[in-house]
Amino acid sequence: MRKLMMATVLTGLSCVVVGCSEGDAPAPNVVDTKSAEPNGAPVASTSEAESDAPSKLDLVEPTPMPTPNPAPDTVPAVKLTPADAPNPADEPTATAGLTIGDAAPPISIAKWIKGDPIEGFTSDKVYVVEFWATWCGPCLAGMPHIASLQTEYGDKVKFIGVSAEDEEVVTEFMGQQSRDGRLWSEVLTYTIALDNNRQTNAAYMQAAGQNGIPCAFVVGKSGNVEWIGHPAAIDDVLKQVVDGTWDPTAARAALLAEQEADKVMQQIGPKIQGALQNGDFKTAVGLIDQLIEKFPENGQFTQARFQFLLQGEMFDEANKAAEEMIKASNDSALELNQLAWTLATAVPGPGPDLDLALTAAKRAEELTESKDASILDTVGRILFKKGNIEDAIAIQKKALEIVAPEMKEQLEASLKEYEAALKGDDTEAKPLQPDAATPAEGDAAQPAEGDAAQPAEGDAAQPAEGDAAKSADEAGK
Repeated sequence: MRKLMMATVLTGLSCVVVGCSEGDAPAPNVVDTKSAEPNGAPVASTSEAESDAPSKLDLVEPTPMPTPNPAPDTVPAVKLTPADAPNPADEPTATAGLTIGDAAPPISIAKWIKGDPIEGFTSDKVYVVEFWATWCGPCLAGMPHIASLQTEYGDKVKFIGVSAEDEEVVTEFMGQQSRDGRLWSEVLTYTIALDNNRQTNAAYMQAAGQNGIPCAFVVGKSGNVEWIGHPAAIDDVLKQVVDGTWDPTAARAALLAEQEADKVMQQIGPKIQGALQNGDFKTAVGLIDQLIEKFPENGQFTQARFQFLLQGEMFDEANKAAEEMIKASNDSALELNQLAWTLATAVPGPGPDLDLALTAAKRAEELTESKDASILDTVGRILFKKGNIEDAIAIQKKALEIVAPEMKEQLEASLKEYEAALKGDDTEAKPLQPDAATPAEGDAAQPAEGDAAQPAEGDAAQPAEGDAAKSADEAGK
């Protein structure tokens, strides 16, 4: 699960409220995979986040798609269409629009890089069509989690990772090392395919109004689109789609409501961003309150308000808001974990209620039966900040016993910090002080005020695990 820090919140919200436009992105032959943070169990898309998408604040910005510059189509395409559907025209169109409940468009594939060719969408499986690129840090951060889901669901679900890049670029990427030392060809246990002259992007991404990656489309057994969003937030959705308990009507209504909220945010968003850049968090809270009044069901605004209260050191209101949010999220380990981490680490000093944060984290631990390393890591961090260093060490060791390889190094760094503090030989690692260790699961460093710059090549400058959201081995804090 991804752990969200205030720096990332401000950066992510900048794109959320102002809008992330498409732009040119580099497609290097060499990808710095070591700088891409692992994604936790789903949390929400990079604008998507971070699609991102889910009802909670998705603070991981999806990477903007590059401006199309397709090469001539020289490779025969493989068309994937829902079972028994009529053959569509060769050129998918982005003008008709695509949303939840609509028939899944055909997929045009130039070449299958990994996995057997898929002849078509059949009624015995669920399909996930996910758009990614080798230069996209958030994409790389979440791919191990997608691979784990493919392993978990087996033949029940088919994941198809679609890239619009050149074959040489993707092939070279597959031969490079991932963060855990394995080759990407070994990490990725699902199907990887090349878009045919960007026809699949047009049919899905453009038609659905999605301009950031990673972005996933869940196609149900009916052949209809069941969900659109950041792959970091896909876990609960996918489980319900596979079990047959998913409500696409409600999901569609929620998506339409989010789109309406986006329109309003185009007006209010720049004002919020201006207030944030000036450090005027009181004004930012007042503006976000206007959005909450108009869209009370939008969890993104509620969580953004919480972040602004913390950053503005309005701790009484922030703790009260956290208490209400924790009650509302009592059965969601993901949201509880995210709230606990944010409350404990977003700002230094004694203002945030660490007892409240510990309550939320322990409830998340209970819901996951102490089997989520990210949540145990959160509990350890809170205990450490409360001064319970021995207990923090014990829980951190427990987390390391079950942690995914991509997260191990970060959790080990926290353990060393705690052990040094216990010995009294690390003056910078004292309880109740700002966190000095490298944040676990994708926590980002504080950017300059108002800085919403894109991550460097291959970097996952977003909270991981995310990413966005930790389950993740991930989805997130």
